[in-house]
Amino acid sequence: MYYRLWCAVLEVPPLRARREDIEALVDHFRKEANLRPGSGLDISGFSDEALTVLASDEWPGNVRELEAVVRRAMVRRRHGWVTATDIVFPKLRRKGLVEAVLASGVHLTPVQEQTLRLTATRGEVRRRDVASVCGISPELARRALRGLEQSGVLGRTGRARGTRYVLRYRGS
Repeated sequence: MYYRLWCAVLEVPPLRARREDIEALVDHFRKEANLRPGSGLDISGFSDEALTVLASDEWPGNVRELEAVVRRAMVRRRHGWVTATDIVFPKLRRKGLVEAVLASGVHLTPVQEQTLRLTATRGEVRRRDVASVCGISPELARRALRGLEQSGVLGRTGRARGTRYVLRYRGS
């Protein structure tokens, strides 16, 4: 039986070799998730910046990993347009991103470096998380987070007490 099936071998190139398909796949996953009963999702689409972030990744996990990242971003946003700051990559990739930022020569204080590592571990942080883990005042935590945001390493989502900071992905 194996030899009969072997004559119909299909080779599908990895997602990193067909980046032009990413936008269509993202749109398909968006429509599918919006239609799922009880999901509570009403995502209009993905911003150009978000699509650029998604297209710039290597996607070692292929289409299934893309689907997981897209769904996580949609759940974070719930309705409206998904932006680049809504996109969170898997933990191992976040740690690699932190190492890349540290190796890039960006000057960071020890508190900012610890904040960056905490963000990579948790996926997102709040000011009170940084203050408690680093053993500093909330004001110093706010300054550290603002510095990382201004240097382009962290992205900010939410407002007031709901403000969270996530790693801002820099494509290769």
